[in-house]
Amino acid sequence: MVLAMNIAFAANIPEAPKQDIYVADFSSMIESEDKQKILDIGRQLDKTFGAQIVVVTIDSLGGSSIEDYANELFRSWGIGDKQKNNGILLLIAKNDRQFRIEVGYGLEGAITDGYAGEILDGMKENFRNEKYSTAIVNAYGKLAQKVYLEYGAEIPESVNKVNEESEEWSTLEYIVVATLFLIPLSAIFYFFWSFFKIIAHVLSSGYLFDDMDSSSNNSNDSGNDDDNISINSNSSDDDDNYGGGSSGGGGSSGSW
Repeated sequence: MVLAMNIAFAANIPEAPKQDIYVADFSSMIESEDKQKILDIGRQLDKTFGAQIVVVTIDSLGGSSIEDYANELFRSWGIGDKQKNNGILLLIAKNDRQFRIEVGYGLEGAITDGYAGEILDGMKENFRNEKYSTAIVNAYGKLAQKVYLEYGAEIPESVNKVNEESEEWSTLEYIVVATLFLIPLSAIFYFFWSFFKIIAHVLSSGYLFDDMDSSSNNSNDSGNDDDNISINSNSSDDDDNYGGGSSGGGGSSGSW
């Protein structure tokens, strides 16, 4: 009976990918640009420490608890180095509206249950607004930062940039609102200022604002500087492999 249940449960676990192993987006929740960011960060972590952070999105848990499903998938795929057990799984069940961060034994000190819970809490608002990709790449960046800190290594710019972009996006929303508010005010101010200039010009001898007109004609700059922006895209097609790591049961679950 127990053997039959284990076989049935294993049948619900998708087959481990053979490449791009740091993202298994079975529910199409991650945009291609964000997927590439995750892959670049994941590969560098793996090469440097043997640590593997893996994002898996599925449609449904098939009646299983997310804790059991995450633990089984983690061990079945072997996420993280076999000796260090330094794997992390971010599992998202889209239709069930549940997610979990599962942590290997070797990183439970860095990714505590409380910190994992904070990351999930930070994803909820974007998930409720169906901004899945933004929330996922941000969570991945935060997990990666913790891993680098755990090993006493300098955090790469690519990792910091992912988190900065997320914070800047929040600020950008405020800027947009402020801009929409200021545009009509600026238009009103410009109208009255122009009207005042006309009246003042008529009342004067006709020369008070001549200098202003001439200066405006000389205010065009050539602006011929070209900014050459080079973008390095690491699109390695090399096969990736899981390291045979095991989960420790630590982590946190949540819903949105």
